[in-house]
Amino acid sequence: MVLPIGALVLMSTLFLLARDIDPSDALPFAELDLTERARDLQLTEPRVSGRSLDGTAFRLVADTARPDPRNARRLTIDGLRLDLDGAGGDMARITATTGVIDTAGRTLSLRGDVRIATGTGLVVTTGRLDGNLRRLRLTAPGAVAARGPFGDVEAGGMVLQDGTGGARLRFTGGVDLLYVPPLP
Repeated sequence: MVLPIGALVLMSTLFLLARDIDPSDALPFAELDLTERARDLQLTEPRVSGRSLDGTAFRLVADTARPDPRNARRLTIDGLRLDLDGAGGDMARITATTGVIDTAGRTLSLRGDVRIATGTGLVVTTGRLDGNLRRLRLTAPGAVAARGPFGDVEAGGMVLQDGTGGARLRFTGGVDLLYVPPLP
């Protein structure tokens, strides 16, 4: 009997001694972001997965995606990550700052700090990557730099595409290779 009465006394002192709440002490909200999100359609952390006709599984994740007001099948994306798992066991992760995806044609165009990391340890960087996920084919039409276990590559362009026996990475447009032989 003493414990319930003691608990009641403690609870009542909390309410009697509580101070008034000042609404201006509340945590500030970023009103600009809230009004912008209310005005514009935006997806947060969208995820898309599928398989190309050549058998490569892909999984695309982005920080945000906004539909084009004139074409709802075109999305502008920020903070993209695209994982590729080839039928032959080939794996790659592609990241980019921003890009545009056409969901109807399964095409994408990535811009800004595009990075491709393969399962074999090769890391390729470029400023632009265009491609098609229906039949896996990704093209870097500009300068490409790559670093891997075999050495370094600089090229004027690059093509990554599914082929017989797995994905193939081909450097184009004047290729410079600095080969570093393995240590014995």
